[in-house]
Amino acid sequence: MVDAARSTGLASAPVHIETNGYVLRSLTPADVTPRFVEWLNGPGMLAGLNLAALNFDLEGLRRFVAGFDGLHNHFIGIFDRENGLLVGFYTIDVDLTHKVGNITTGIGETAYHGRGVLLATIDALLDHFYAYRDVEKMTGRILARNVRMIFNFQNDARFKFEAKLRRECRAADGTRLDVLIFASHKDG
Repeated sequence: MVDAARSTGLASAPVHIETNGYVLRSLTPADVTPRFVEWLNGPGMLAGLNLAALNFDLEGLRRFVAGFDGLHNHFIGIFDRENGLLVGFYTIDVDLTHKVGNITTGIGETAYHGRGVLLATIDALLDHFYAYRDVEKMTGRILARNVRMIFNFQNDARFKFEAKLRRECRAADGTRLDVLIFASHKDG
């Protein structure tokens, strides 16, 4: 069914999932607000993702969001279902040949830190990608110093620790950082 969907263009249909008080859906340029720009450019988000200053402005972030094709790469917003607020995101880069997705995530609204947003949403996201997007494995690469994100992956029964890559990448200050690999598999 997935191959038939891909040939008709349905595989690149937007993601829309409702789970545990949140809505996960593909972002559009219209979702980009000044507040989204603010927290995506914020030092906490940049440090967690190990990124140098992005310096997005409203139009630049709208163009960036528009660049996700919904097949090879996804930018999925996490919205509070009660108030409609965009509180965080998932990006997923999919290698269709190997049926592997690489996931990045962040919670930008500080009022939602510590509220278990990722634990409340990740299982439904995995189920969707395994059932409808022809993905068989989802991998998260997490900086060893990003304790908050490690907590989320360690406490989700579907992700297992696979590897520690010592001194895998460089921080903005030039120091070498370890990366931890967590993975979830469709078949278990």
